[in-house]
This record gives sequence, C-alpha cells and structure tokens, in this order.
Amino acid sequence: MRKALFSALALCALTLFAAPANAAFITWDDSDPNNITITAGDFENGFSVDGNLLTSGLGNSASITFADGGHTFVGSWIDLGFSTGVHNETLFALASDPTAVTSGAEWTATTDGFLGTIAGSFGGFFGGPYFFTSDPTFLQNGQTQVNGEAFLSTSFTSEAVPEPATLLLGVPAVGLALRRRLRRR
Repeated sequence: MRKALFSALALCALTLFAAPANAAFITWDDSDPNNITITAGDFENGFSVDGNLLTSGLGNSASITFADGGHTFVGSWIDLGFSTGVHNETLFALASDPTAVTSGAEWTATTDGFLGTIAGSFGGFFGGPYFFTSDPTFLQNGQTQVNGEAFLSTSFTSEAVPEPATLLLGVPAVGLALRRRLRRR
C-alpha cells in the first residue's frame, strides 16, 4: 500500500514539475535573393555550421546568415535510438531542368542508440546549379518543404526564382511599354 501511494505521489510530482518535451529543429530560409539563413535549436550535444559551434543545449537556439553558396553542418541530439541512417534531401531546381539542383539541403542522421548525429550540407541559389541529380526535386519558387527524423524536424524555404526564359520574355515587354509611353508624350 505504501509503495503504491509513493508511486502515485512521485508520478503526480513529475507531471506537475516536468518541462514540456522539445525536439531538435533546423530551418533554412533562402527567400532572400543573396543570402541563406540557418536556424537550429535543442541540440543537446551541439550544432555546428562550417565547423563553428552555432548552438548547444536544450532550450537554446541560434541563427546565422551566409551569402548564398554551399555550407556544411553537423549536430547531435537525443533521439533514443530512432534515427534511421537513411540519406535525406530537400532539393530545389528550376522547372526548365529539374535535374539541375539550385538550392537545398542533404543529410544523413545516424544513432548510437541514444544520441542521434546529423551531418550534411546546404546551399542557397546563386545563379546556377550546384550539381545534377536523378533524384526528385521541388520547384525553386519560394515554397517550404518539411522533413525530419525522430525528435528532429527540418524545413527549407526556397528562393522564388523566375526561369531564365521568363526573364528574357520580360525584357521585350518592358521595352514595348517604354516605347508606347514615350510615343504618347
């Protein structure tokens, strides 16, 4: 009887004083035409970008902005052994060539049975493709794609990039509009 009462009181105390559960997260924001911002948080064993510690610890997060281009990252969080070890990617390309990756992130998350480790790379659109792939890509049009692992969420927002052909079609239209305007004067 005493043991059951003690267990019930301990459970009530844990319920009252326990902090809400947090999951690690990474967001990439490439909506700026020249820069890409990465935000990460709740990585108990730390999260680094290009070899520099960005944040560490539960309840902590930080952001850093880079010029568009390629960067690497690595982080470690409590995953309780659930990370899959499968290669993940969120890749964006222009509609004119969906095999030409213009921005995105790729990573693999592994586990030691308690801690998960994520390692990979990301990049923002800088005017041309990084590489070519036969894997599926998303349209580089300002959309957000969400992905993740156990106790880890990721999201990547791409830059809205007009197709080169669209840009070329716009040049004559602007020229015609200016010409008409000048004729009216």
